[in-house]
Amino acid sequence: MLPAYLRKQIKNDDLEFRSADSKEFKLPKYGPETHYIDLTKSGYFRALITLRHYVKSVSDYYFGVKCNAKNVDLFMLTTSVSSPMGPGSDSESIAIKFGKHKTNLVDSSQFGFEPLLLNETNKMFYCYLPSMRGEKPNKRHLNQFFHCEAEIKGEIKDIMNIIEGYIKVLAEALLLMPNIMEKISLDPEASKFVLKKILKINKFPEITFDRAAETLIKSKNKNLINFSNSGRDLSADGEIRLAETLKIKSPFWIRNYDRDRVPFYQKPDPQNPNKVINADMIFPPIIKNAFGGEIVGCGQRQNKAEELLDSLNRQKIDAKPYNWYINLRNLPGYNITSGFGLGIERFVTWALCRDDIKDAILYPRLKNIKSYP
Repeated sequence: MLPAYLRKQIKNDDLEFRSADSKEFKLPKYGPETHYIDLTKSGYFRALITLRHYVKSVSDYYFGVKCNAKNVDLFMLTTSVSSPMGPGSDSESIAIKFGKHKTNLVDSSQFGFEPLLLNETNKMFYCYLPSMRGEKPNKRHLNQFFHCEAEIKGEIKDIMNIIEGYIKVLAEALLLMPNIMEKISLDPEASKFVLKKILKINKFPEITFDRAAETLIKSKNKNLINFSNSGRDLSADGEIRLAETLKIKSPFWIRNYDRDRVPFYQKPDPQNPNKVINADMIFPPIIKNAFGGEIVGCGQRQNKAEELLDSLNRQKIDAKPYNWYINLRNLPGYNITSGFGLGIERFVTWALCRDDIKDAILYPRLKNIKSYP
């Protein structure tokens, strides 16, 4: 449960929206040349600012106080991106020239955390930072978005427990904003119902990736699985249809994906070297045609240099930019680590029963579209 002082702050700020005219909170149609003007006068963005402020405040409370983690300020340029997600992935890094060197904008904070965890000062670090990726934007993908990420000394079960607690405090915070939710959720009663349901969950349901794929095939939805010579993954529509088929209304886990369709740094399952020790949390849409699918991804990291090299070779990824990462496993005191990332815009879009993540960020940055400022 959130502390009294934070609950009071949230409730007080939410009260300011009680008597406001609901007509002020209609989301303006996005126009890249006029968006800055909408930001100056739209009640929708005023409410979104407050909601996002408390998503950030609650994140800092949960990780910094409840989990005793340290917040780390990380870099925004890197020669080692985590974007290589296996053959067939549409994830792209954003390459730039910085001085005389080629580098990339950061797509994840994970690689910044792992060296720090060898230092014995802490068992967990977290951040709340922007990530940049280069794939074509759509209703699920922005080219700049925000991640809350954490890395721990520990195994997959440890990070999954931390994530489940995080989802619950986020749900609790949104329930303390009934006036904001009333103004900008497309179905505030449905939002409230599902958020309350999350607070009552003792342990979030889990299924294996193999069972997920089998369920879609048996329900005649094989077309929602991406098949390739390197393995399988699920489309976003497949994740949503899976929830419908299994009649799951609240978030649930899919575990143990095919090894060569996920990032190379996920640890192979000792019971099956073609699977990995990972999990994605799937959020079924709250209402029909609203946002849903994967919002959280987590995994246990490879702890052996030879396994990392094997995965890089299997996925045909150049090992040179990751030599430092491989060498970490050979340093004294190396510990098994696990980590996760939650997409802030995806979570907010889902909670507001909306269908486009542009609706959950103040300044959308979209590839090939000029934005102001």
